[in-house]
Amino acid sequence: MSGLDRQVLQSLPKEVRLPEYNLKTTTRGIVHLGPGAFHRAHQAVYTDLAMSEQGGNWKIDGVSLRSRDLRDKLASQDNLYSLMVLDEAPYVQIVGVFNQMFVLGEQRQQVMDAMTDAATHIISLTVTEKGYCLNSKGELDRQNSDIKHDLATPDAPVSAIGLLVAALNVRFTEQNSELTIISCDNVSGNGDKLAKAVLTFAAEISSSLSQWIEKNICFPNTMVDSITPATNDELREKTQQEIGVDDAWPIQRESFSQWVIEDKFSGPRPAWDKVGVIFTDDVHQYEKAKLRVLNGTHSTLAYLGSLCGLETVYSAISLPAIEQFIKKLLSQEIVPSIGNSDSMNLEQYAEDIIHRYHNKNIRHLLAQIAWDGSQKLPFRILNPIKDNMHNQRSIKLLCVPVAAWCLFVGKRYEEQQELVDPMAQNLLKLAQKHADDPLQLTDAILDLTSIFDDLSSNEEFRSIVKGHVTTLSTINQQNLTDCLNRLEE
Repeated sequence: MSGLDRQVLQSLPKEVRLPEYNLKTTTRGIVHLGPGAFHRAHQAVYTDLAMSEQGGNWKIDGVSLRSRDLRDKLASQDNLYSLMVLDEAPYVQIVGVFNQMFVLGEQRQQVMDAMTDAATHIISLTVTEKGYCLNSKGELDRQNSDIKHDLATPDAPVSAIGLLVAALNVRFTEQNSELTIISCDNVSGNGDKLAKAVLTFAAEISSSLSQWIEKNICFPNTMVDSITPATNDELREKTQQEIGVDDAWPIQRESFSQWVIEDKFSGPRPAWDKVGVIFTDDVHQYEKAKLRVLNGTHSTLAYLGSLCGLETVYSAISLPAIEQFIKKLLSQEIVPSIGNSDSMNLEQYAEDIIHRYHNKNIRHLLAQIAWDGSQKLPFRILNPIKDNMHNQRSIKLLCVPVAAWCLFVGKRYEEQQELVDPMAQNLLKLAQKHADDPLQLTDAILDLTSIFDDLSSNEEFRSIVKGHVTTLSTINQQNLTDCLNRLEE
């Protein structure tokens, strides 16, 4: 069977959606660092659609900082790939937005040429939180091995921060400032943190460079959202059946997609606003809503569902008792914790989240959502608890995922399964010490002020969590309704 490339596009089934711009003559306007599955299913698709509807030279040069897999697999496909949108009415879209794919270690000069070209008006990133090389205070970690390397050899950087500064240094020399740098990672205040890291690094190179960047280059904050399951053999086979040719690296995602960008640019941009991107002066409100409504209920489903032996978000939300609990959690404690919003209909957003969870075509594993609880819970659950306590609102339901997480930690130890968490070693030691007493384990975990801050010493909070631990310690699918009812008493 032939493979996907430009030659076969017109012979694909008519149901397959194709790019509606000239793939050969459209040129690059964006360089993206870290072209992983999420970027290819999200920002790249918005850009592809914007060019199809509004035109413009906004193709993307993708830059992998280390791996060559994507470049090599898409090379024979003219950098085309398939996006399978999974919903009640699934469809396949061919994405043609990538101009070239580079690997930094092998094609450093081409990467620098693309990043410093006057035609490049946007550099974007999805390099995960680790790629920003920040310390616990959210500042550039000068002890990070990559940062040490890049400060010593600034002309051959290996980190995203070092690479950005190297490119900006060239643009500073050429006075080429029509550039916006956009973080698309799921990091709170991502643009602000990226700007701070870049400016800190640049100041080590040249104070004049740092001052020029601060004056001329914008780093807008963003919020991104769309569930993108990993590519597997099942997806490759399904894609082949749908389009009739082989695709070496198709991707999949749910139909829902959201991209909110702070309206702060220092150069031109694609017509993203014409294809669903929201430009706003208040990204924080969207980010806060996502962290609490989406991520907060995700964590709740992950820990409650895991205690009941469930595997996916869909299997958990399909149980009426869990769905009703999540709806009450949203309406009674999560949405009120966010406050008033002029930019969002929070009640509708909460309803949309529940609808997304009922997408049976998305196999979103609870075990994966449960990772890194010590890092996620403060933003998703503990901050809403603090806000509600400050405003004398109920925290009873919000304490449920905290109790479920404490039991989850004990369960991972008891079953000798890996606990994926930066604090895993410490947590598992506590689980071993209190293996026979979930309440003592909960007390020990709640004593961890690095997670719970001043909530550790709040007796009301501790009492509610420990009461929930007692109720949840015997939860299973058979007694689920009774357990959840007792949690609300």
